[in-house]
Amino acid sequence: MEKAILKNYIVYKQTMGTGAFDDPPDSRDYPYDAMALGAPAVDWNKGFHILNHIEDEIPFKNQDGSSSCVGQAYSYYGGVKNAIEVGYYDETSAKSIYSYIALNGGGAYLREGAKRFVDYGANLELLVPSYENGNPPSERFMTDKSWLTPEIESLAKILQASEYRRIVAAKNMDLFATAIRDNHGVVAGVRGSNNGTWGTYEPKPPTNPEWGHALYFGAFGIDDNGKYIATPNSWGARKKTKNYPDGWQKLREDYFTTGNMFDPWTLTDKPNPPVMSEKTKELMEKMEKKIIIEGTGIGRQGIIIGGKLRDIKSARAAKACLYALANNKLGITIDTKTFEEMVKGADF
Repeated sequence: MEKAILKNYIVYKQTMGTGAFDDPPDSRDYPYDAMALGAPAVDWNKGFHILNHIEDEIPFKNQDGSSSCVGQAYSYYGGVKNAIEVGYYDETSAKSIYSYIALNGGGAYLREGAKRFVDYGANLELLVPSYENGNPPSERFMTDKSWLTPEIESLAKILQASEYRRIVAAKNMDLFATAIRDNHGVVAGVRGSNNGTWGTYEPKPPTNPEWGHALYFGAFGIDDNGKYIATPNSWGARKKTKNYPDGWQKLREDYFTTGNMFDPWTLTDKPNPPVMSEKTKELMEKMEKKIIIEGTGIGRQGIIIGGKLRDIKSARAAKACLYALANNKLGITIDTKTFEEMVKGADF
């Protein structure tokens, strides 16, 4: 980034305050808007709520005095993405995201949270707790990086995303709702002020913004007061009431028309690595340095080296494998399901 641009963002950070800052321009960003052009129109009356698409409740997060809202928002999103795939919600660690994207003085750019999900992934809360001895965290605790080990890093791939896209038309509420519906949510920044409305169920857009905050939005609809999008936020639990049965906060159209919504992002999940059964693990151990062929000799061929299945790419080598398999018992044929379960080498 050019020094002049960087200087502007440092000044902005110093004058604005808390946890989420406008992303510096980057021509490499993938825009989301064009992807939504052929999508069905949003049905505001039908609405959408992510809680109707997963079996479990989503616990409210509490970032307390830390400026970790970008990590908190993406940890909601990552947990939701994983729940859609595996069928249950498992809490994702905000610390595993935020500690590596935090700026000096606290807070982060929203793009960096999405990038972290693609480059690294994220860890489950059980492995990297985001609460300090069970209590809401301090900034010092959330930026500590001593938790990272090679073992924990390898497990981050379970929650890894394959792509992130920026919603360019941030003022377009219908486009925003389309992205929520078609991507299981959106992470975006909002501008706010200390006028007391963020302690309510319906925050109001600020006249004079004092800070930026990152949120996961996983619902939209329409009620007697008009259109809304909704967030669980990361400022602790709110009571569930008749008008707010989920306890989520609602933002209305005025948040869009006043330009106080910024840098919305979508994530595309990367399928979880297959989980090997005990039977497949035992098979891989027994077949070290032996040939593995999928199906009855017409499928993929590989050889297990160092506990991983390596690809046999050339046609000549494949024919040699078939000959060796038939005449010297140097391998086996297996079904496709077992073949997919096996841990693959980087060359596969």
